[in-house]
Amino acid sequence: MAARLNFSLTQLEYFIAVKRHGHFAKAAEACHITQPTLSMQIQKLEESLGVILFDRTKKPILLTQAGEKLFSQVQSVIYEAKKIPDIVEAEHTEGTHGELTLAIIPTIAPYLLPRLLPVIEKRFRQITLTILELQTHQIVDALNNDEIDVGILATPLKIPQLFERPLYYEPFYILCRKGHELAQRKRVKYSQLKFNDIWLLKEGHCLRHQVLDVCSVKEAQTSKRKFKFESGSLETLVNLVESYGGYTLLPQLATEKLRGPTQLLEFEKPIPAREVGLVYRREHYKTNLIDALSESITQCLPSELQNTSLKNLDVIPVS
Repeated sequence: MAARLNFSLTQLEYFIAVKRHGHFAKAAEACHITQPTLSMQIQKLEESLGVILFDRTKKPILLTQAGEKLFSQVQSVIYEAKKIPDIVEAEHTEGTHGELTLAIIPTIAPYLLPRLLPVIEKRFRQITLTILELQTHQIVDALNNDEIDVGILATPLKIPQLFERPLYYEPFYILCRKGHELAQRKRVKYSQLKFNDIWLLKEGHCLRHQVLDVCSVKEAQTSKRKFKFESGSLETLVNLVESYGGYTLLPQLATEKLRGPTQLLEFEKPIPAREVGLVYRREHYKTNLIDALSESITQCLPSELQNTSLKNLDVIPVS
């Protein structure tokens, strides 16, 4: 049996690429090789293993039962193999260095990155960051597919194969025009929020569901509205409040550069908030880089977010 197991890491990478793309031509393009070369290597891998990995009669191409059983193990082999160059390089260099691929959700990225990048540039010059802006479900998929190293998003997700490291707790504020009925209150209770003039992020953003939880309403209970608009950007929601009216909920970092005829309102305690954390695969081989990222994020935050007391907060779960 041992003589049959004569395959390469490259062949295993091609196997993963075909699974992800569901198409030999697309997988070949992603791997920067020709389709005949990829097909030949997959065939050699199948011959070495003694099993057929793909059902080529399906579109998109699907794994066979044997392929399904092997896929997670092949992912683990590739993941472990990637540690080798980093371990070797660490023997020849000093300090924290290396490449890190980071994904961050859209309701955090515009407000955290301008603070974070100067800190990393100053303290960890040997770290190279590749940064993607993705929604939560896309970050989870990318982590599972080993396409990114770490994500910054609202936690906890409570996904068994992922490790979560809380970074900070970010309170929510209400943004409305100065003439809005809520503007007359010093502090607002959850029960005083109405759904008929709130502006929301579109489906797919975890912050949308957290806001709905704060408002204690379900979408099926919505009243008729003259305008119903859902955005992928908090900045768009801010502009709508400024120019048209209504209100929206903003996390604290998104409130720092507001302008126009609006005002921020605080909630009565306990104040609704979200937990923001790092998420990555367990036993990550770039733990030193993730530690440096975590340290940099903590350092770049406003002092009140570095020292937030949980006793005053109502941390809204991620749906």
